[in-house]
Amino acid sequence: MVTIGSTTLPGVQSNVESASSAGVNVNAAAQVGLVGQADLANGTAEANTVYSVTTPVKARTWFGEGSPLAENCVDALTEGAYPVYAVAPERVSVDGEDLSGLGSTSGVLENTPGPEEASAYSFSVDSTEKTAVVTMDDPSTKSPGTDEVYVNPVTGEFELDAAPSTSGSADYAYFDYPSATETLYSEEADRLDLVGVLNENGDVVSDAHDEAKEHESRYEFTVVVAGAAPRLTTTGYTNPFDSSRVQLLYPSRNADDESIIGSYIGLRAVLGINNSPMWKRLQTQRDLSETLSKSEQLELIGEKVVPVADESRGARIVEDLTCVSDENSEEDAMRQVLHRLIVDYVTEVVYRTSERFIGELHTQAARNALSTIIGGEMDRLLTQNSILDYSVTVEKVDAMTASVDVGIDTVDPLRNILATIAAGEVQRTLA
Repeated sequence: MVTIGSTTLPGVQSNVESASSAGVNVNAAAQVGLVGQADLANGTAEANTVYSVTTPVKARTWFGEGSPLAENCVDALTEGAYPVYAVAPERVSVDGEDLSGLGSTSGVLENTPGPEEASAYSFSVDSTEKTAVVTMDDPSTKSPGTDEVYVNPVTGEFELDAAPSTSGSADYAYFDYPSATETLYSEEADRLDLVGVLNENGDVVSDAHDEAKEHESRYEFTVVVAGAAPRLTTTGYTNPFDSSRVQLLYPSRNADDESIIGSYIGLRAVLGINNSPMWKRLQTQRDLSETLSKSEQLELIGEKVVPVADESRGARIVEDLTCVSDENSEEDAMRQVLHRLIVDYVTEVVYRTSERFIGELHTQAARNALSTIIGGEMDRLLTQNSILDYSVTVEKVDAMTASVDVGIDTVDPLRNILATIAAGEVQRTLA
């Protein structure tokens, strides 16, 4: 159970419990945000400033044509999002990071994540300049050529052709994602439903999740969407999260190693809480960085990661999982993002409605009015065949406190169809 608010001061305290809930249809698009690398040298935007992106032209003008943030905004708009609230993290330069004590060819930069272009990295080992090669793979699996260095911009890991014997240094840049994420939440958390992070760096995603949890206590509900890793082995992967406030995808990049998170949240935006993305395709992505086998998809599902199937008709979303573990009974009914969104919707309806009654005289008439208004909202869902049943109970607790209990019985999304085709046999059933 999650408790939001308190009774120390006048106001509404909400207890969100896990019950049998699933997605419903309220004909409302979701509002989405993106945080990611921009090319501000060739764009007009400023770092740590939120922009409401409504056209591809604005995305590329503000964030620099070809940059991850600009192109993911375009993908999100193409899939159906409108607008996209986007913010670029500040690019911070690091000069002369000491590598002299490395002792091997493998190392990790102190600051991550970095830019996804090789020109941002300059390594010098024993007075010899190295040519940087960007990779999303584990650099230690690479064999650098003479005077080469492989760098993973997400993790900061690198692999040199030779270990430093006397001296070594690195000049590079990294992006301050925490400040950008904080800005997005500070300015737009009250309207956002989904926040896409265009980098799989573990600390970056964890920080975004922490922001989502912090704002949850303010009735500002979001789900963070990010990639599980730039590359992973499904048999050895362990999901670091156990929360319904985060959703991880894999693979989260296309064949050009560009993030597909913008495409995905664009699809989710147009669906809102009207439908599940399960088995739906991304029209903007047709060739992914990896093609998962059925067994690999099942292994990811076991770790509460959403597999994305690489298919010629468009990348297909296999599941709609949050990162709630099997042992997490408190969030048992929020194992799908659709579940999480509808619980958030009902919680906010109850909160906003109840808030209006704070300060009113505590009478039976006031409690009846509160019950009627909440019931009216539930009736609206009922008439759309989004929920099967509901209950609303408003009771007196003491002279200055009332309790509101809302229960909903909702319909699950269709996950499987068992089809049987009988050749040579036709049976007709009259309706």
